[in-house]
Amino acid sequence: MTGPRQQRGVALLTALLVMALCVSAAVGMAVRGQTDIRRTAAVFERDSARHIALGAEKMAIRLLEQASDANGLMWQECRSPELPVQVDGVRVLVSLDNLQCRYNLNTLAGADEDQQAYFARLVDEVSRSYSVRLPPGSELALQVSDWMSAETDDPVYRLHEPPRYSGNRPLMLASELIAIARLEMDAWTALAPYITVYPGAISVIDDQRSPELLQRVFADYPQPQQKPWFMRLEVVVEFADRRFFQCSLLDASNGLVIIREQTACEP
Repeated sequence: MTGPRQQRGVALLTALLVMALCVSAAVGMAVRGQTDIRRTAAVFERDSARHIALGAEKMAIRLLEQASDANGLMWQECRSPELPVQVDGVRVLVSLDNLQCRYNLNTLAGADEDQQAYFARLVDEVSRSYSVRLPPGSELALQVSDWMSAETDDPVYRLHEPPRYSGNRPLMLASELIAIARLEMDAWTALAPYITVYPGAISVIDDQRSPELLQRVFADYPQPQQKPWFMRLEVVVEFADRRFFQCSLLDASNGLVIIREQTACEP
């Protein structure tokens, strides 16, 4: 017969096993509960940030419509001061960037030799001023034009790993230049503040507000008769431990949103 002591030992082991299972189940439920709470909070914050950013976008469009051009803005620089706003206790940072203070790379789509020459001068000037290694300006200008042209497909791209074709379309982002010319990051960082992309093969250069380097390069630049005015809006919504970004390309003249991305703007 089994002795009382052995029976008590079995009962104790059974009780400990049951307790361990209960604790494990409770911990698992608590972890899942915390995960669900964090997931719900993240979704709520993301949705809130999106609505706040859309509201900031509408306010920016209204401001630009009232200004009519860069001379009507409340600041004189190419980039607005970073405007901090509180919305229901959430910190929001808003800034606007006047893209007339940058060269529009899509102007090179028509393979116009004059435009290629201006862009080449810009690239060479940046390379000298910042002591960075950039391709020769004339070479890079041809690469960008070929990349956008549907009639050309530079076989160089098919030698890449992995092989690929050129874009055969206007640029959507200035950072596509990194892939086109395989730029090093220091070269891209130096060139990025002077270039942009927006619709149309026209580039307007603000000869009063543009950086000094750009003013030197484009001192004799013939301004187009039609002067599209595009602005780039960056909205940063800050919660306790998360930051949400939105970058919008605005057609300031017509009050339209051209592109809206849930990411930080390019340099």
